[in-house]
Amino acid sequence: MAPFKFSYFQLTFGQDETYLHPHLTYQRLKRCGYDAIELTPPKGRYGMGVSIEDYVKTHKQLCAEYDLEVSCINECWGEAWDPYSPVYKTLTEPKTAALAVSETHSDIDIAAELGAPSVTIAVAIHTDVTVDNVKECTAVAVDALQQMSDYASQKGVFLVFEATNHLEMGKFVNTALNHRRVIELTGRKNIGIQLDMFHANFEELNPYEAIMDAGNLLWHLHCRDSNSLTPGYGTVDWKAVFRALKKIHYPGYITIESAPMVPDSDTAAKDGIDFLKIVERIVDYQITPQYPNGFAVNL
Repeated sequence: MAPFKFSYFQLTFGQDETYLHPHLTYQRLKRCGYDAIELTPPKGRYGMGVSIEDYVKTHKQLCAEYDLEVSCINECWGEAWDPYSPVYKTLTEPKTAALAVSETHSDIDIAAELGAPSVTIAVAIHTDVTVDNVKECTAVAVDALQQMSDYASQKGVFLVFEATNHLEMGKFVNTALNHRRVIELTGRKNIGIQLDMFHANFEELNPYEAIMDAGNLLWHLHCRDSNSLTPGYGTVDWKAVFRALKKIHYPGYITIESAPMVPDSDTAAKDGIDFLKIVERIVDYQITPQYPNGFAVNL
C-alpha cells in the first residue's frame, strides 16, 4: 500500500490567515511536507469580505505555485449553528434542508473548479431528534442527500458525510454505522463517510471499530486528538487508527485539524505530520508477518 498523503484544514489557522493571507498557510504546509490543503470558502460567518471569485482565483494560483492539492471543500454551510436564524441549514426539516442543498451545490461548484475530490456534508438538526420523530427526520435527510449527490455526480465530485458528536450537532446519526445506514438508504454511490477522531472519541466504542465500521465508505478523515489538539497531544490510540486504515485500504487524505493551535501554528503543523508519519512507519511494520521478531514463520 502506498504511503498516505497528508493535508491540513486551513481554517484552523484562523480567519485572518485563511482569507487575508492564505499564502502563509501554503508556505507552512509546503515547508512541513504536506501534500494538500482543505479549504473553507468565504461564505456566511466566514470570509472577511473576500469574494468567492477572488478566493477561487487565489487558491488556483497558490496550488500551482506551491504544488499542493485541494483535499476537500469543508464549509459547514457557512452559518453559526443557530436554529433561530432564517439562514440556518439542517438535514432534518424540509425548509432548512432545502437551504443546505442549495449551499452544498455552491460548494460542489467550487470543488469542481479547484479540482477538490470531495465536499463535506454536516449533520445539523433543527430540533431534538427522538424516537417519535427519527423516521421523519431520516426521510428528510435522505431526500436532501439524494439531491446533493445527484448534483455532485454531474460535476465529478463526491460527498463525505461527517460523523459528529452530539454536543455539537445533536443526537442524530453520530456514529459511522449510522452514517452507513443513511447512505445506504439514499441508494447513491458517490456519498462516503468522513470520520473525525475527536468526534469519534465521544461517540464510538473506540477509533479502531469506527474505522472498521465505516469500511469501504470511509473516504475522508480528520485527525485531531481527544482534546482537539494536533495528533500526539492527547489520548487517541493513533497506531490503532492507522492499523485500521491500512486494513481497509483507506484511499483518502490524512487531514490534520487542530484547534486551538498549541503551542503555535508552526509547531502544531510540524508536530502533527511528523508524529503521524512515525506512527505510519511503525504500523507498516506491525501489520507484516515479520512483526514482532523480524522474520515471518515459513517453511
